[in-house]
Amino acid sequence: MPENAATLSGLVTRLHGQHAYVQAGPVEYRCPLRGRLKKGKRRDRSPVAVGDRVSIAPIDGDGEPEAALEQVHPRKGELYRSHPRDRRHRQLLAVNVDMLVIVAGADRLAEQLVTVDRLLASAYLQSLTPVIVVNKCDTADRAGVKAAMQPYAAMKIDLLFTCAIAGQLDGLETAFAGRTAVFAGQSGTGKSSLINALQPGLELRTGDVDREGEGRHTTTNASLLPLAGGHVVDTPGVRDFGFYDMNLTDLALVYPDFATARTQCKYADCTHRHEPHCGVKLAVERGEIDKGRYERFLLILREEWNTEQDLAR
Repeated sequence: MPENAATLSGLVTRLHGQHAYVQAGPVEYRCPLRGRLKKGKRRDRSPVAVGDRVSIAPIDGDGEPEAALEQVHPRKGELYRSHPRDRRHRQLLAVNVDMLVIVAGADRLAEQLVTVDRLLASAYLQSLTPVIVVNKCDTADRAGVKAAMQPYAAMKIDLLFTCAIAGQLDGLETAFAGRTAVFAGQSGTGKSSLINALQPGLELRTGDVDREGEGRHTTTNASLLPLAGGHVVDTPGVRDFGFYDMNLTDLALVYPDFATARTQCKYADCTHRHEPHCGVKLAVERGEIDKGRYERFLLILREEWNTEQDLAR
């Protein structure tokens, strides 16, 4: 539908209650989520999401700039996870996203690799370009950290080693021109600190790590922010990234390091756990697939299977 003279194009930058906030040029407008937009069958609570491209019609007034949200344009893609309170439903995090920046902390790297693998699988499932950032590299032996990340380097994934508080970004600042990214990872890994270092002036709140080593959540709602020539969707800290509406036998399909070995399995529906003549298990024994990646694959598979069984009861 062509826009008339009174209609503007904009981006949904954040949602709050029954309103969407839309950036159109230099102005951010508050747009009520009207009943017309809510009609029809939807999988998500809100008819719009952070990152949506929309058409709005400004409304005259003396207070905060307001506009009517006229149209939501087609989406290029959606980033979602299973809802943390009800795994049978999905939680939409953002739309029109190109990249998933997976952040881990060098200080607690070993225990965060299962989250890295979950997020990496989600990136491939949702056709996002993954970038893995190991932050806080001043807190650990750099050679040991790089050795732990070698399986990801072997997969030709963009892999960066940073120290946000020191402004050491390893070239990350060049990755965002014309793109929209989501940063994800456990709380306390320094996602907000990285974004602050990449885009001075945002001044996102950052949080310390508590006595048990768990980061305090410093982001409570997703928002779209300018970032180094592109945009970033700042999301709440991700501790659990359950997969939504995925057949668990397909999990191995988003492990690129398993691809060659999968063709050697005797059974087409091999789960790579207990079946005989499994090419993946044989490749692990030969050292062709990293043992840690395989063990974390089994852990994720087992956790997701247990969740499915709980939901079926």
